[in-house]
Amino acid sequence: MAQHFWYQPETDDGCPGPRAAHSCDIIGDTKLFVFGGWNGKKALNDLHILDVDKKKWIEVKAANPPTERNNHTTAVVGTKLYAHGGHDGSKWLSDLHVLETRPALTEHYHDLTWDPVLTSGTAPSPRACHTLTKVGNKLYMFGGYDGSKCFNDIDILDLDTRFWICGVAIKGTPPQARNAHTMTPIETKLYLFGGHSGNKHLTDLHVFDTVSLEWTQPSITGNVPPGLRGHTANLIGHKIYLFGGYDGKGRSNDLYILDTVNKKWIHPPESDQAPAGRQRHSACLVKANKLFIFGGFDGNKWLSDVHVLDVSRLDRDALTDASVRGLIGDLKRIVNDPEFSDVTLVVDGKEIYAHKAILATRCEHFRAMFSSKMREFHEGRVNIDLWSYQSVLATLEFLYTGSLGDRPSTVVAEVLGLADSFGLDGLKRLCESSMAHSIERENVCQLLRSADKYLAKDLKEKCMQYIKKNKKEVLRTDGFRSLKEAPDLLVEIMQTCETDEPEGGSAGSAGGSGQPL
Repeated sequence: MAQHFWYQPETDDGCPGPRAAHSCDIIGDTKLFVFGGWNGKKALNDLHILDVDKKKWIEVKAANPPTERNNHTTAVVGTKLYAHGGHDGSKWLSDLHVLETRPALTEHYHDLTWDPVLTSGTAPSPRACHTLTKVGNKLYMFGGYDGSKCFNDIDILDLDTRFWICGVAIKGTPPQARNAHTMTPIETKLYLFGGHSGNKHLTDLHVFDTVSLEWTQPSITGNVPPGLRGHTANLIGHKIYLFGGYDGKGRSNDLYILDTVNKKWIHPPESDQAPAGRQRHSACLVKANKLFIFGGFDGNKWLSDVHVLDVSRLDRDALTDASVRGLIGDLKRIVNDPEFSDVTLVVDGKEIYAHKAILATRCEHFRAMFSSKMREFHEGRVNIDLWSYQSVLATLEFLYTGSLGDRPSTVVAEVLGLADSFGLDGLKRLCESSMAHSIERENVCQLLRSADKYLAKDLKEKCMQYIKKNKKEVLRTDGFRSLKEAPDLLVEIMQTCETDEPEGGSAGSAGGSGQPL
């Protein structure tokens, strides 16, 4: 079933340049404030405002701006926007600034001014990829990375006194130190998910009670997200919506929902209208049910697109989701079931039982075959050459259910070719996505050959970027040695590897600070 809860809003031509590791905060009902980030070459300190109602971007020259930075953190307190830390491309930062946004809310943009915040107490050390979260009259800082280590301490800024409270006695077992996580406030509690420890991606969920100053780790059921870093998390009602992020293999465009009342993870059906996978993007909730996604890094390029998740549509679709899953389950059960089958596919001497109506409806290749009254139409047997039994069975499952299932990358690579041959664009995109998430040192060259052979442009680009980033390891593999049979690809690889890295950063990171994002 097509999912229509994602769309791209119309805006004017004043969109900020591509970036990731920026901040984006909503102040008032309809104004999104985008600050800083990394554009692939340098850190930024520009300020842009999206007026959602007018569908208009405004670049603001606020006075006394903070220095350029990316992977900083922000917090909104009334009409004030606080920005802390980050990385400027060469060093880690610990400064705190505030922007009084009230003039912007009345469109007096030229009156905006940044001010340094003078605090007392022991301020947190320099860091990036941390969080700063408001609860009551306090800001709670957690995590981050300073170039050598990650943090797991809680630092508290009292907004009334501007005094930093550090070294507070915390109850419970603190989470592992991390960066690039998310922290979501629900009343007096902070919900921490994911991030990166410096060695691995984390998939744990922790709750910090700001009243009792205690960490707990609740038991959660459902479809738990993979370990992610650089994702976003937004509270809508009693549910936390997670989008995107990086799992160590690829940038995700999956949506996960944590129902905090029922303590359950929900993974909604995939949508072909979802934004491209990305990390270090931003997400802001507008008018209680519209989640605006901006920018990020897709593994190859920095982005400047805007997408909207209409949560009200998602909820309506969820009402029928159980019925759809039941229908898909029923259809999956009749794949290769001889009862009521009216056509048999013969592959490698083995038979696969199918149904003409489904094949013809879902695949133009089969429709043309059956409509032409070919011998296969009358005999009810179709011989399929060139492809393996497993790849044809996987293709059949897609035609019946819209899913590829959990299959080895070698089978998926062959299905990519079959999809290209049969004109199944949806299956081809699904194969590309699956293969992109399975790229590793030993298989990247084989995946590259498949991508090149079947004109899978996005997959080919991801393989090339992986080889460029890990060329020393890849060049020693059997897969690379086998490329002597594909000299044109060898030339492309050499040309790609000779290309200079962007100044101050690398194609493999979303920001320019060198931290394990």
